[in-house]
Amino acid sequence: MKIGQNKLFLLIAFLSGVFVSWAKFSLRNPPAPASPMKTPAPPDGLPIDENILILVIVASLFGIYTIYKHRLKKAKAPN
Repeated sequence: MKIGQNKLFLLIAFLSGVFVSWAKFSLRNPPAPASPMKTPAPPDGLPIDENILILVIVASLFGIYTIYKHRLKKAKAPN
């Protein structure tokens, strides 16, 4: 049973790699901009650099929480 599952996962991984490389070749030459003097509009959404400090603090607190919770679970496990 496990050999069949491994073959299926390898087939899916191989086909996804083929499709990604196939898609790359079709986008080789993007269309030229309409006017060289016109600047493109900024993308919608929030800029990444605006609140990077808050993101680092939240990620650090989540990491500390995860490590602490893992250590508590490990300490309660019977040996």
